[in-house]
Amino acid sequence: MKFAPFAAALVVLTLTACGKPTTPDSPDPSTYGTVIKQDHHIPEKDRDASEQKP
Repeated sequence: MKFAPFAAALVVLTLTACGKPTTPDSPDPSTYGTVIKQDHHIPEKDRDASEQKP
């Protein structure tokens, strides 16, 4: 059996998957102090009562 090509392909795929993360280097300073808004695409009957504002 030819184990070397399989091992080489596995190493290449591992290094590709474990490369540099795709997250930004720092958070966006313009969003400091903002609150995540409720998703209004959820039907009214399916929303939690504790999350609804009067």
